[in-house]
Amino acid sequence: MRSNLLPSLNFTMSAEGGYQCNRADDGNWSGGRVGRGNLVGTKYGISAALMATVMGDVSSVTPTIMRRITDEQARNIATEHFWQVMQCDALPSGVDLMLFDFGFNSSKERAVKQLQHVAGIARPDGVVGQDTLFKLEHSTPASIAPFLSSNYAEQLQHYLGVSPDGAIGPLTLKAAVEQKAHDAMLIYALATQQEAAYRSFKNFSVFGRGWLSRLEARIVAAHHLLSAGSALATS
Repeated sequence: MRSNLLPSLNFTMSAEGGYQCNRADDGNWSGGRVGRGNLVGTKYGISAALMATVMGDVSSVTPTIMRRITDEQARNIATEHFWQVMQCDALPSGVDLMLFDFGFNSSKERAVKQLQHVAGIARPDGVVGQDTLFKLEHSTPASIAPFLSSNYAEQLQHYLGVSPDGAIGPLTLKAAVEQKAHDAMLIYALATQQEAAYRSFKNFSVFGRGWLSRLEARIVAAHHLLSAGSALATS
């Protein structure tokens, strides 16, 4: 949703740190992989490879350039290269933040393919087009349910006020339909996909605790946007 750009940016920028240069982090290398290109660091979550794309020249990206990235510049890059590319303006409140922050933290292609998978796109291509938006809008609690892990199914059940057993059955689905919890289910379905992705990353043993903490904070922030959007819609 367009009005959620600023709070989403605020969340993402608050989760990112200042300049750092970690040799073990792919994002710190201008070639996008450890040992590929030059080790120049990151700032505000802007990777060296992304900065090379912004500048149009890998050789122009230096540690000095990375250190000089401003908060405003980082926000503009995040908006242009992530929020707009992933069509977050067109997504439901809360879902937009889940997609945007994970895409910024991981990769937009991975984030979008997860969204398409949950929406029922047969061959996810990492591009949010009209087919993806249509499928997402017309997905149902029953079609979304299989994409929730038992942990997030239990969180959904707490949200709905039904017995939290971690298994989505008829009573949970009935509550989801009655409470119009379609978008909340999408949030938990994306959380499931994002957690699985984090746990599959080779550096999970190093950065995993921080990634999962950010995920839980992302879910809370997404629910705030969802609640605000629902209140606005009924006012």
